[in-house]
Amino acid sequence: MAETKTIALLGQPNSGKSTLFNNLTGLHQHVGNWPGKTVERAEGFFCYNDVEYKVVDLPGSYGLSANSEEEVVTRNFIWNGVADLTCVLVDASQLERSLYMLADFVGVRSPVMLVLNMMDVAEAAGKKIDVKAIEKKLGIPVLGFSAAETSRYPEFFKKMEAAIKHPTCLDSADLREELNAGGETPLHMLEEILDDLKIGNSENLWLAVKLLENDKLVRKAVKDALPFARRNAVESILNSAEGCDGGIATGEAKYRWISKIVKETCSEKTPEKVFGKWDRIATHRIKGKIFSFVIMVVSLICCMILAFPGMGIGFGLQPVLQSLVDRICGSLGLWPVVASFINNVLVGGTCITICMTSFIFSIVFVFRILEEIGYMARFSYAFDNWLSRLGLHGKAIMPLFSGIGCTAGAVCGTRVLDTRGQRLLALVLLWAIPCGSKVAVVLFLASTFFGSAAPFFALGYVALIFASFWLSSFLFGNKLVPENERVGMIMELPPYHKPHWKMIAAMVGRSTWGIFKKALKMILMVAALFWALSYASDGNVENTILYKIGNAIEPVTMFFGMRWELFVSYLGGMFSKEASLGIMSTLFNHTGETFSLVTRVAASENLGEVLARTISKPEALAFIFASMFNVPCVLAMGTTYREVGTIKWLATIMGYYIALSLGLAFIGYHIGLLIF
Repeated sequence: MAETKTIALLGQPNSGKSTLFNNLTGLHQHVGNWPGKTVERAEGFFCYNDVEYKVVDLPGSYGLSANSEEEVVTRNFIWNGVADLTCVLVDASQLERSLYMLADFVGVRSPVMLVLNMMDVAEAAGKKIDVKAIEKKLGIPVLGFSAAETSRYPEFFKKMEAAIKHPTCLDSADLREELNAGGETPLHMLEEILDDLKIGNSENLWLAVKLLENDKLVRKAVKDALPFARRNAVESILNSAEGCDGGIATGEAKYRWISKIVKETCSEKTPEKVFGKWDRIATHRIKGKIFSFVIMVVSLICCMILAFPGMGIGFGLQPVLQSLVDRICGSLGLWPVVASFINNVLVGGTCITICMTSFIFSIVFVFRILEEIGYMARFSYAFDNWLSRLGLHGKAIMPLFSGIGCTAGAVCGTRVLDTRGQRLLALVLLWAIPCGSKVAVVLFLASTFFGSAAPFFALGYVALIFASFWLSSFLFGNKLVPENERVGMIMELPPYHKPHWKMIAAMVGRSTWGIFKKALKMILMVAALFWALSYASDGNVENTILYKIGNAIEPVTMFFGMRWELFVSYLGGMFSKEASLGIMSTLFNHTGETFSLVTRVAASENLGEVLARTISKPEALAFIFASMFNVPCVLAMGTTYREVGTIKWLATIMGYYIALSLGLAFIGYHIGLLIF
């Protein structure tokens, strides 16, 4: 390629940036962190007319003020003029609100193109937008677009190529007139003092606006760049303007500028109130929560139905392939250790990854549909007041609720949250939500040892989950989402519209394939390690390395009320919850078979009887409490690492839940000793 051009995607959350980014770059993308920041950096590449384009998906933000780490990253990238073209994406169906990002961009001397996304939704809602009139009004390239419709991309490429060949910047004259309405204003005086000052690629108008909005980074940059006398003059103007809120004044001027554009270029039919009654229920303080709960239960059932074929393929292939491996290795005269490794690590690891990722696919697919049709915003609104008490807002309810089905799939859902701090806090809370497999293990043991009292364990489990939410919010909340950064969920309810099935299928397919590849590597590594520790040439568990290590550490594990067999089962539960019962079945039945994390060793029919004879009720209590808050499966841990991007935070969350689960095990065991 002769050259590489850089395109930045800028827009508010839910403006369609990610959809455009994924459709442009496909699998040619990677996610990391910005230098010196723990903020996600998504980059990808595509080629058009023998030119390579690097696409940078900037963190979603509502403007170019530096109020959070994400906004600092976005603003600095734009400010430094790295991109050959900045594509500002706005939601055409909610144009007046979405254009605020463009208004905040005025004064930045960088080539820009306005993309009016979701034009199909706007048209369906009866809105008529004159794209040519907006282009003439702004003096920059403007494209009416729908990122979800692949048929519209040739038009995007053509407009993008022309915008790079003939770069244009936003004219600030009209906005300056609105900002200086009323004559001699502090803004006008600041512009005169700043005069020939050059910071980044911004005009003095933009700098003056940010000074009035109390943008701390701009104030510091201006202070460092100006000589002493002019610096004092700026401080004097800002001090004299302290009686009025500069942010409100500049914001009102920007909205007046936006309103003029919309009034002159757009028309709207009186919307039909088809969904008025529906929305009154969906957003009701009480009815909305009940209605949302019903929708989520139905959605989880749909997820299970969708996941069933993939899980059937994974579980069905495993015995067939393992039998084939045994025959081939036997005919070739290979050592038994070879067949054991292939079956227990390679075949078993691949099959269980297929099973796990099929559930992730179903959850991401179903919840993407709910988001596409416009219901997810209503769902978030209904629970916003509850989650605000934990330092989050309503958008977090989707991943938290879907955690009941699959933790790994729910982890992917935290991307809907606005800031990294919110996503991390949601992940910490999410790990406390039990998937179906974890609930099954807890209830099996509770019914085995405590019979008719098992339902009380279910109620106690729910109470402990809510208590853990409070504890997690107390320990992590102020660090991740400081009090001064907590704001309610501010959003307009999007119009309902039909989902774009092809786009959903392509996006979910790419995401699931990426997760599958990374999960397979992690599962194979963990399975290989566990196989090495648990393999014995004669198949006798007592001759394994794990058996020897277990006996050596039992004095320590008994401090938490778990003999070594239970502790190994607890560790196995970190791989998959079903593995813990399979390992217990092998160890306590003394079957003489080598046990594995990935081979489907089902719990024997008499496991309950064997456990009741072998371990005491205090030990059972310890293991039940440890299982309740054990870390989720290895796939969920891998997906969490993919989302947080650092070993530090993955280790922090893992360490927190290991400490919480073992602490509860200690308490449960010693209370059990007093009672039983």
